[in-house]
Amino acid sequence: MKKIILLLLCCGVLLGMVGCGRNTAPLLIESPPKTVSETIITETPTKTTLPVAAVEPTEKEEHTLTESADQATEPTTTSPEPTITAKLKEESKPTATTKTTEPSAAENTEPKEETPPKTEEPQEEIYVGIQWPEVDLADIERLVIEKVNAYRIAQGDMAATMLPGLTEVARYRANELTTNLSHTSPRDACGVLKYGEFVDMTLCGLTAEDSYYQGFNREAICMGDWFGTAQSMSDRIADGFHNSKGHWSYVGSSKYHYIAIGVSKANGKWYVCICISEKNYGG
Repeated sequence: MKKIILLLLCCGVLLGMVGCGRNTAPLLIESPPKTVSETIITETPTKTTLPVAAVEPTEKEEHTLTESADQATEPTTTSPEPTITAKLKEESKPTATTKTTEPSAAENTEPKEETPPKTEEPQEEIYVGIQWPEVDLADIERLVIEKVNAYRIAQGDMAATMLPGLTEVARYRANELTTNLSHTSPRDACGVLKYGEFVDMTLCGLTAEDSYYQGFNREAICMGDWFGTAQSMSDRIADGFHNSKGHWSYVGSSKYHYIAIGVSKANGKWYVCICISEKNYGG
């Protein structure tokens, strides 16, 4: 009996050990959930990769496609977007071109403002003054003699006679006055032109160089910046000599029966010489 009891106890112990083994086995089986979690993790990438691949790469690929269209890998998601960015770039370019056209318009307006000074140029031509016609020197000479004789007749004296030969002497002197406004002459006009009465000074014991030609008695000279017609200038010349007592004392004197006038012009001025003679020394 004791042996049987011992055997039963041993069996009971063995059964207890087997039962403990069953109790501990579930503890060991807790590891499969880890594998399950691993399977879940492996399954989750499949589930998560789709939205990640659908969302994240599109954002990244949008940036890459804007830089270079050749790097696009998924045409389904990225092809429409680069067209939008390219259009935006094209739209931004004309804005820059419109800005460049604006200064060109401003530049076009600047030369328009410079045009008014061109209209002012004709004003210089307006400031030229009165354009007097060219006058004949012989007409002035003739009109001066007429005016002088009119003054002489008005005061009760005789009119003087103009001598052509003496006129050449007066003109010669008028040309000399343009460089030397003086009664002295380096060369005697009558001697150069051989006009008048020759006076031989060798008869008086002098040399031949002292001889000369007597063509007139006195002369009156003047200079002026007159302008206008021959009539207006001749009036001013005759009035000038008439109003000068020293010159008019012999120009307007009936003692001198012959007269000649020479007129010359140089450097914008007029030069006049009046020669008065008591007698006709050569017509």
